Amino acid sequence: MTDGYYGSRAIPIEDPSELAAVQHIRDRLALVPQIAERWNRIARGNAGPRSELAFDDAVTHWTRVSSHVVHNLHHAVDCLRALSVLIPPEGELTIPYVAHFPVARSGLEAASTALWILHPDDPRQRIERHLRNLWREVSEEASFAGASERLAPEELLHLVDRQRKGQKAWKRKYVDQIRAVAARTGVADPTLGRYAIGFAEITREATVATGLPGGYGEMVWRMISGLSHPSMLRTVRFMARTELADREDGMLNMQITNDMQTLQYTVDALVLQLTTALDVLARRKLKIGIPLG
Repeated sequence: MTDGYYGSRAIPIEDPSELAAVQHIRDRLALVPQIAERWNRIARGNAGPRSELAFDDAVTHWTRVSSHVVHNLHHAVDCLRALSVLIPPEGELTIPYVAHFPVARSGLEAASTALWILHPDDPRQRIERHLRNLWREVSEEASFAGASERLAPEELLHLVDRQRKGQKAWKRKYVDQIRAVAARTGVADPTLGRYAIGFAEITREATVATGLPGGYGEMVWRMISGLSHPSMLRTVRFMARTELADREDGMLNMQITNDMQTLQYTVDALVLQLTTALDVLARRKLKIGIPLG
């Protein structure tokens, strides 16, 4: 890939099917202000005192379901806004090479997590999913703290040692809370297992709530996860490529550009997961629930 190397440059889109995909993407992203405003309206509204969400919050106390769901939806809406800046729905357009994929992936993970927690009609299943996700977060924070201790330079070891005790107390507080909620509601205690939950499973199961096969969402998540990292193999598989020269020594000179179908799948998945999550949250705030615990 050395001969004819020109670095980064803009390549015009001329194929009719790709131009149609670009218009589809821009039409979707034109909905971002409307989606953001709807999110603000739903977020401002308090859950009814006898609603499903209110009862979910009551049984989870200070680790409330609603707090985690709201955080994830804030995250998803912010990512969608950022995506509409990278790919503006109006005016001149130069689509980034790969920068939009990490933004879309982060938004998809956040929207899927909120939808995954909220979707089950069985309140115990909602609580169980909330606890599994909470345990995932606690485990990741504990792992980060452990890595910080191992990697800290010698001159900071005294600070790390001081923080270690606080970190252990922090983790114990969350573990005790998770176990207490699990015992109160009769759901499985995730702290007893070796695996909590991962975004592949979350995205797959959340996609079912949109009416699509779960594999669709997981496929998109896996695809853009590879494109979010500097993976040459994933880029060659899921980006558009034009062969420029096939050299005698076996080296292939090619031009890599965005594949509009890949980008369309990405934007569609994020918008669908997010808008469905907003619908479900609004319903959980209004629908009369059953007390647990």
